[in-house]
Amino acid sequence: MFEMIKMMQHVLNEKEFSYWVHQDLFSFQWWLIVVINALFLLLVFFISFDLVGLVDEFGKFFNLWCYPHQMLPFTDRFNTVDFAIIPVSIALVYQFFSKWEFFFIAHAVNSAIIAFIGIPLFRALHLYELLNWTIFYSFLTVFIIGLVVKIISDWMAGKNRRYSIS
Repeated sequence: MFEMIKMMQHVLNEKEFSYWVHQDLFSFQWWLIVVINALFLLLVFFISFDLVGLVDEFGKFFNLWCYPHQMLPFTDRFNTVDFAIIPVSIALVYQFFSKWEFFFIAHAVNSAIIAFIGIPLFRALHLYELLNWTIFYSFLTVFIIGLVVKIISDWMAGKNRRYSIS
């Protein structure tokens, strides 16, 4: 019986793949799914980027941390942490772990990697300097930012679903 179920599953998988390749791939609906996912990932990135930037400005203003080296002399917003690492990692965790329990765990791990591996590395490279701040506070801050991003993004996604055309 088990061998028969395996064979039937194999046939079903082949049929589903064939349907996807011949009927679904590059269809209007397929492109719509791609565009919606890309736009939503960008939305999550921009929310992350704004929150991280706001918190970073707060920290620099109150001398909690600083960046000894800058990509551009007239703005601190394009440092590696604000512009890439934290917003991109939060957006990717959100994209791959949409359910709260999985997001919570994955984001906790992501925040720990940023705080306990990334920050010491950036400090060793003299790209980031803690003044009146600790690595543990950084962990908590990144973790809370990610939770706020998830709450805002989920709220916006829920609100958008109410107005979408089915």
